[in-house]
Amino acid sequence: MATRPFLDEEKREAPLDVARCMILARKKFGKSLFSQISEMAKLSMGAGKLRPEEYYYYGLYDDSRYSYDQKARFLGKNAQNRIHATCNDLAWWAIADDKLVFYATMAGLGFRTPRIYAVYHPARDFEAAPGLANAEALAAFLRDGMSYPFFSKPVCGMYSVGVASVEAYDAESDSLALGGGDKVPVAGFVEAVAPFFEQGYLFQERLASAPEVARLSGAGMSTVRVMVLTVGDEMEIYRALWKIPSNGNVADNFWRRGNMLGAIDLETGRLGQVVRGVGPERELVETHPDSGLPLAGRRIPAWEKIRELVLTAARAFPGLTIQAWDVALTDAGPMLLELNIGGDFNLPQIASGTGLMEERLSTLIARSRARNRRIKANAKSGKPTPPLGGTKTP
Repeated sequence: MATRPFLDEEKREAPLDVARCMILARKKFGKSLFSQISEMAKLSMGAGKLRPEEYYYYGLYDDSRYSYDQKARFLGKNAQNRIHATCNDLAWWAIADDKLVFYATMAGLGFRTPRIYAVYHPARDFEAAPGLANAEALAAFLRDGMSYPFFSKPVCGMYSVGVASVEAYDAESDSLALGGGDKVPVAGFVEAVAPFFEQGYLFQERLASAPEVARLSGAGMSTVRVMVLTVGDEMEIYRALWKIPSNGNVADNFWRRGNMLGAIDLETGRLGQVVRGVGPERELVETHPDSGLPLAGRRIPAWEKIRELVLTAARAFPGLTIQAWDVALTDAGPMLLELNIGGDFNLPQIASGTGLMEERLSTLIARSRARNRRIKANAKSGKPTPPLGGTKTP
């Protein structure tokens, strides 16, 4: 049986030790403590609202890599949250945040999505998939009713917290076989997913990776993150990256130790630099640590189709002017897995080594702020609210 927890109930990412980073930046890069503190103070008050730990997270102490203007383009979490709230209509957020609503919406629009096997929730189900309203029903379904293998995750989860990948059910030991030969008792699995019951926990088909992806990084699913902006009447892909799993991780999220990010050239679909780790631990990776195959210059499978798929889907959500799509690289072609409200800005910034605050994004933010001011003014006068996205600001 598994000797360690088989799923994560929280994001397990160790915080950077700011004091240690300050000393390393002085010793390794010759940047005095006074210079570091002064720069951090300026950047914290700038558009990026960078916190001290974010200054070191992005390696902005390295003057050989970044000019001050380049550093000022990096956006911290505080700025990210403000931008998401400014540019994305709150009424649209539930479509992306609730996975069952998202899958139903995408299926209704004609997009292929993973097949749902069951929903563990007090009241919800999904099309023909049964709703499992208590622990006894879930245990019975796992023993006699589930299609194996499966992938499971919280309905409203983030960062791959609470996900599991299960190979099969072993009746003799009444346990579920996990990857790597581990097993967990059915009762143990039911207990582990109990914290997600109230908001819902879903079971779906486990997708198979495209053959070239499986040869590179193993059988685990990897996704491409595509960031889309809508400025006036123009929609464009702004950044893209490949989340590359390794080390047998159950998901490709960057916070999982060993996983990597590769920046994608938007025209060619080829990988530029591939990075692992952040701050003082950041390193460029030339070959995949599991397969030994080269990474830089590798072309993303079906890149043109990914571009077309994402831009077509993005048009269905005009209230979200900053979108971040996760596209699975499956053996049946690219599949839309998730829509994120803007997404975490750290991913494209780490992958490319450049800040996001460039002209297109700053223009979108300015237009959104102007629209929000008009909404407040119209609310006072009783005028209708202008739509978000798809119209030019007069």
